[in-house]
Amino acid sequence: MQILQVVSGIVYDDEYARRHGGNRFYYLNGDIETDAAGNAVYIESRKKEGGSDFEDITFSVQDMPKLIQRYIRLYTQTVASRDEVQYICVHSDELLKERRKAG
Repeated sequence: MQILQVVSGIVYDDEYARRHGGNRFYYLNGDIETDAAGNAVYIESRKKEGGSDFEDITFSVQDMPKLIQRYIRLYTQTVASRDEVQYICVHSDELLKERRKAG
């Protein structure tokens, strides 16, 4: 049986809303894997431009915004099947609350 590490959900950026009066969301729907160097990577599938084929796009987790790194750290799900994945939506204020208490 294959075990998957998956993140799926939306992060609403409360700080952006306060500063700019607009909405910004981060949408995550991909796998978390480890590359050859031992670093966590986020992999999502995207439709290729002008076609119906999909390609995997890889992002180093350590290069992603701190807010998204925290979401990945807290809400990565370990599942045996994609049918088990829960869609988790949070506000950035919730993700950063613990950091503010410590600071």
